[in-house]
Amino acid sequence: MSIAISAPLRRSDSDTRDLLLLLAAHVVLWTAFCLLYLAPSDLQNDMTEAFSWAQEMPLGTYKHPPFYAWVVHGWFSVFPTADWAFYLLCAVNAAIGLAAVWAIAGRYLSGPPRLAAVLLLEALPFATVQSLNFNANSVLLSLWPLVMLLFLRAFDRRDLASAAANAAALGLAAAAAMLSKYYSGIILACCLAAALAHPDRRRYFASLAPYVAIAVFAAAMAPHVLWHLHAAIGPLQYMASKGSSRPLEILGKAAVFVAGCAALHALLGLALAWLRRRGRDAPPEDRPALPPVGDRRALAIFALGPFLLTVLIALVFSVRINTHFAIPIFSLSPLAAIVWLRLAIDRAALRRLALLAGGAGMLLLAAAPLAGTWTLRHDIEHAAEPRRQVAHRVTALWRKKIGTTLAIVAGTESYALGATFYSPDHPTDFTAFAPAYAPWIDADRLRRDGLAVICLKEDEWCLDEAAKYDGLDTWRTEFSLAKRLRGVTGQAFDFVVVFVKPGQTLPTEPIRLRPF
Repeated sequence: MSIAISAPLRRSDSDTRDLLLLLAAHVVLWTAFCLLYLAPSDLQNDMTEAFSWAQEMPLGTYKHPPFYAWVVHGWFSVFPTADWAFYLLCAVNAAIGLAAVWAIAGRYLSGPPRLAAVLLLEALPFATVQSLNFNANSVLLSLWPLVMLLFLRAFDRRDLASAAANAAALGLAAAAAMLSKYYSGIILACCLAAALAHPDRRRYFASLAPYVAIAVFAAAMAPHVLWHLHAAIGPLQYMASKGSSRPLEILGKAAVFVAGCAALHALLGLALAWLRRRGRDAPPEDRPALPPVGDRRALAIFALGPFLLTVLIALVFSVRINTHFAIPIFSLSPLAAIVWLRLAIDRAALRRLALLAGGAGMLLLAAAPLAGTWTLRHDIEHAAEPRRQVAHRVTALWRKKIGTTLAIVAGTESYALGATFYSPDHPTDFTAFAPAYAPWIDADRLRRDGLAVICLKEDEWCLDEAAKYDGLDTWRTEFSLAKRLRGVTGQAFDFVVVFVKPGQTLPTEPIRLRPF
């Protein structure tokens, strides 16, 4: 995959320098924003859940395919287990997607318009604020552009060795996308549509390239498919839970999705309107040339296809969608607009866009600490939850009372998941007390390691599950904790903690299976 990006990078040293500066600025800005704005908040559940799965390196989970958890495993094999490292991963993931978009843009544009196709993505929340929670949606910010890029390169190559290498890379990238979220079938469908719509399709399908890509894709997917065939609960069941039998609800969700996507393009729309007005008198030679018909069709399919297919599938299969689905689908919006509107963008316009983006970034950084403190005071997005403090308190108590390493936790979701990341012992999560959700936990492992149950005092489901251990050798305590940061004290939370000591046979099935 790196070859696919690095080859276009060598075409223009000046353009490459500008791109690298933009990518570095993106990573620094959004990592710093996370550290300042999210300092009062502990990591979101999606991130600690991925970390918990990463410790087990499964072939699949009850909710999503495993690739992005594998990414987390690799990342924290290099970086320390700290919030800043996770936020850095979020920013780097988005930056990889930006680099792939730049490489794709090289087929259509050069000079300032090409870099503008990347810079204007900073006006879309999908590549910025919505990228800051590393999960099955945001990982696609890098994977979908890579799939599109590698498809285009595989389609172009005519010599056997180069075509096979690019096709194999395409198969791997496509598998990585599908192994992150089955929703990625949409981008694979767009690749097929782009191939069928190309005037040179006969030559492509007569070559080895598509079949090498399919073979590599199938081989990479096979272990997960075999896992799913034997899993008690897997991503297909999770996907089914997102449906609805109420047509009006589906229509409403789809309408909100379309309206939300339009609203989130507002800032980009303003920037494009300014560029069009500024360059309205530019001569034809200063405007992007009309691409060949095959490239025009591919751009239309990749720019519009994911959005249209998302809405169509939601309506046909009664899927409840929201704007989180939109995170990976608009990476070519600015490129398509520049090409279709034939916008004249010179270096002065690009410099002004960069200054506006940089100024907006500085304002965000300046406001971030105050906004973060406000989220703590008002418990916005659960910012006041003391997950880190609970993890450290429970670990210290376990070591003192049990005398071993804390290996398995369960309980109220956000606190059990938080303990996997914030506890220095990094225990695994016995998700919902159910082997169907955490198949790596069995009776032998529970007998060997014991179990720490962390419940919010008002979480009746968790307390009921903890009560089933009453006949065993346990230790129980209650405590209250509140966050304090920058002179602000957040809401206090009350907890009930039960330690089930190692060396005992524990019940392995939940009293009541928690729904998705």
